[in-house]
Amino acid sequence: MIIFDRRAPANPAVRRLTQLAGHVQGTVMRQLFSTLASLMLLCSASQALACAGDGLGRAGWKLDHKDFSNRDNLPFLSPGNDSRVNAQFLMMDARPWPVDARKDEVKLDIYPDYFVLFARDAFNDAFARNSCDYAGRPVKDVATTPSDFFDEGTRCVSAQSGEDAFIQAAQAEKALSEAERDALIRSRKEMTTACQGKDAASSASKAYVAGADASAAAREFAAYLAGAKSFYDGEFDAALTAFRSRAKAQNLWLRESARYMIARTLLNKASVGAFAELDGAPEPKVSDRQSLQAAESEFKSYLADYPHGRYAASARGLLRRVYWLAGDRSQAATEYAWQLTHARDPDANLRSSDLAAEIDSKLGLDSKDVHDANLLAIDDLTKMRPADASQKKFSAADLDVQARDFAGHDALFAFLKAARAYYVDGDHATALKLLGDATPGPLSPPYLGFSREVLRGQALMASGQYAAAIDHWTRLLPRATQPWQKEAVELGLALSWERSGEVNKVFLKDTQLSSPRIRAMLLRYVAGPILLRMAVADPASAEERKLARFVLLLKEATHGQYAGFLRDYSAEGLAKDDADTARPGQYPNYQSSVLLWSGGADKGYACKDLKSVVGELAANPQDPHAMLCFGDFIRMNGLDGFEASRPAPDELGGGKSIFPGEPYARGEVYKQLIGAPATPARDRAYALYRAINCYAPANNNTCGGKDVEKAQRKAWYDQLKAQYGATTWAKSLRFYW
Repeated sequence: MIIFDRRAPANPAVRRLTQLAGHVQGTVMRQLFSTLASLMLLCSASQALACAGDGLGRAGWKLDHKDFSNRDNLPFLSPGNDSRVNAQFLMMDARPWPVDARKDEVKLDIYPDYFVLFARDAFNDAFARNSCDYAGRPVKDVATTPSDFFDEGTRCVSAQSGEDAFIQAAQAEKALSEAERDALIRSRKEMTTACQGKDAASSASKAYVAGADASAAAREFAAYLAGAKSFYDGEFDAALTAFRSRAKAQNLWLRESARYMIARTLLNKASVGAFAELDGAPEPKVSDRQSLQAAESEFKSYLADYPHGRYAASARGLLRRVYWLAGDRSQAATEYAWQLTHARDPDANLRSSDLAAEIDSKLGLDSKDVHDANLLAIDDLTKMRPADASQKKFSAADLDVQARDFAGHDALFAFLKAARAYYVDGDHATALKLLGDATPGPLSPPYLGFSREVLRGQALMASGQYAAAIDHWTRLLPRATQPWQKEAVELGLALSWERSGEVNKVFLKDTQLSSPRIRAMLLRYVAGPILLRMAVADPASAEERKLARFVLLLKEATHGQYAGFLRDYSAEGLAKDDADTARPGQYPNYQSSVLLWSGGADKGYACKDLKSVVGELAANPQDPHAMLCFGDFIRMNGLDGFEASRPAPDELGGGKSIFPGEPYARGEVYKQLIGAPATPARDRAYALYRAINCYAPANNNTCGGKDVEKAQRKAWYDQLKAQYGATTWAKSLRFYW
């Protein structure tokens, strides 16, 4: 079973995209790879569990993320999470370290369209921000530590760092004369190799050669330097001879480095030609198995003699590469299992995000090869995603056969059983039974404990036990101390209040939730005039006041609450809302200034300002001119879609709106005016013109309301041309789409 395989594809162009993505992890190219390459390469039949959809869908403001989405992640173990995120949670539980998310990483625009508690890049930044390991020791630079990227582990990746280390060692060696030291350093700096390209290699610089009168230290450094040049030139047999001759050098750096380089040279020798047939092949093919086995032996020998050596982390990384090249899934799984539980060890020295990505791309999980509880848990969560007709449902029996592998990890196994019952079977009662009773105090382990309690709240809500769910979320809230956890608990609380008809508690002083995004979602879709006015009068922020006033006034005008609109309308307040907010928001047509519309005469149909138009509607809701002018306000400011869609019933804001009246649809207004005998000729002509243009230019209804067939639009077109042919609207209209 592949978690999310990023192995090189058959297409060379896409393969290069894969390689580039590795070298710019966390940048736009990584995002491009996630969206493009996953679609082109990874959704094959054999990888259906990994993709489970395109991964680009809108997950919605809810805690039940069953389908994989690379946009949205939750701060607890979940099938819908990127499996790399789930892996990092388990790393945190094994070796906790401080994680701190910047405030600006959890605050999005207050006009929310879809739920993103956090994107993986922000998550990785938060995990990597602290520069000390779990014991408080500084984490060294891991730039040269091989991870899951195709060029890592090749000889050229360490050319510069190798030069720096050689120079430092030569400067520290007191047995060298100044002349010898200068000659060695100059030779290393001037040395050109095949790693610098054909032009550099052709210059054929020579390594320093120690003369007969040279010191023993100079001869040792010179021999190592000759080995380094042979290594970077790809002359691996010569490099092995040189490094082996220095394996017992007097200089400690030379001795350790030579031991490490023997293993690394053997690995590079074994890799020759392994990738030549990569296009069209799922894995590299190693023909020099003898060198590969020798490399494994040498890396293990180095780690035994230098368990905390300067190259220990790199040696462990390259040992994983050995297993990958050998196709040894069992040994690779054992190594990854160690890495996962030592993610912040100085001897591991590998970023948690890099390790998660490497596990994701290099380790093909299979029950016969993998027996580590954490690795199995990562894969089990992906199996809980919805299965299509070609896939076997992940059953309780499938999980039970792993019981022996989860020995000593009882809490994790119990959680997986409950999660499987909830996500796969939809059996909320069994999930609650398997979770057992909630325990007070700090969550332990932090992420697994939080995941267990969130699942309990999900099961209570799903079974309709809203009072119990509200009590549970309220008790859990002060225990949610890690980044994004508090907002997740508040989401559970808001969902429970909404479903129990107590949405006002989200905004009341004693129970107000702190998440501006949750409050914004409910103001946008659910709140009635009382809550919206309360948010205008006593908002949590200037942004919230702006949103509440905008929603209040627009819904009053579109829902026929004209008297309320005139009472609540304040040009000064609207201007202040825009002035007091630091940024304009995600949607320019949702700005307060939109409601200061001054009217106009688009296509020759003159209209007053918005307040005057609403005043006319308050005096006569059936006034044709006012109805058409209000339609022009909606059309000219791009507001037709304001209530065109709502969250799904299982999402926050998906309950019944408590705002009185029905949503506005401009298309229905035109139909009403066209069919009403009392509509003046000029207004009917303009209504015909606008009704037909609702479908321009792509035959799609952009005005809302029930669609009309093309035959009806043709009839309107003929009517406009025949009865009102002298109008500018009839003359300008050439199509009926």
